[in-house]
Amino acid sequence: MAGDKGRSSTRRDRLKQLRAFCHAARSRSISRAAEQIFASQPAVSQQIRSLEEELSVALFERRGSRIAPTPAGLRLCQLASPLVEGLDRLPDTFTEQHHGVASENLSIAAGQTAAAMVLPEYLKEFRQRHPEVRVNVRVADGRQRLRWLRDYEVEIALSAIDVTPPDLEFRPVLSSEFMFITPEDHPLAGRETVELSEIVAYPVVLHPDSSYLGRLAELMLGHHNLFANTVLKVEGWNVIKGYVEAGVGVSAVPAICLADNDRIWSCPASRYFPSRVYGVLTRRDSLLSLAAEWFIRVVERRLCP
Repeated sequence: MAGDKGRSSTRRDRLKQLRAFCHAARSRSISRAAEQIFASQPAVSQQIRSLEEELSVALFERRGSRIAPTPAGLRLCQLASPLVEGLDRLPDTFTEQHHGVASENLSIAAGQTAAAMVLPEYLKEFRQRHPEVRVNVRVADGRQRLRWLRDYEVEIALSAIDVTPPDLEFRPVLSSEFMFITPEDHPLAGRETVELSEIVAYPVVLHPDSSYLGRLAELMLGHHNLFANTVLKVEGWNVIKGYVEAGVGVSAVPAICLADNDRIWSCPASRYFPSRVYGVLTRRDSLLSLAAEWFIRVVERRLCP
């Protein structure tokens, strides 16, 4: 009997340790982790120290008040996060499954294009069907969206993705072909078709080389033995479109980025670039909330064939 109590106490302590550790690893902060789990900073620090002693490994690199997970810490966080998230959501999960009542909040991450051009029609229908759910949309670049998703800060990311990571699931929603764009008064404006060689004869605005889209553009140019006079490299379709409108250069963007009031000319570039596929990203390692499932049902009606 005493042995059973000891094992039970050890399990409870380990769960506390893992919970404190995972929140600290995700937030990179002891104080923020303490706020998130309603504990004191000394208690969180002690839980992490005990876990490090038990595992005989350093889980954080400490630089003054700043911390960062070590490689071992990152591996442990990946293993333990589903368990900790499941425990944190257990009351809501039970209520949802037992009573069929969704939690009041749903957090979605999206890029600027998806947030402005893709998400509104789905949120309109979702809100009509489920007005009791408050939706929080967070807008950021692709790396930040994936970080939020993996850190359990959002449940869904609406995004275009080029290669789906093994820990995530991607449900395609829509496909958008690429379009060449120039200012309205450009020599190429008004044409129904344009060759890539004609486009690169003028100053070009592209994504940075470090991004997939920047590498894709360079790959396409190399495939056709062409070189671009790249005058600007910048992130974001709407940003690129703005520079083209201002006359800085020409470019190519997904058709979904274009609006009727844009002061630009466009024509298809699908001969040279694959379509951009937008969809819903979720984690494979955790159960979706009822609200997230409802949202996915809304968007699944428009899945690509």
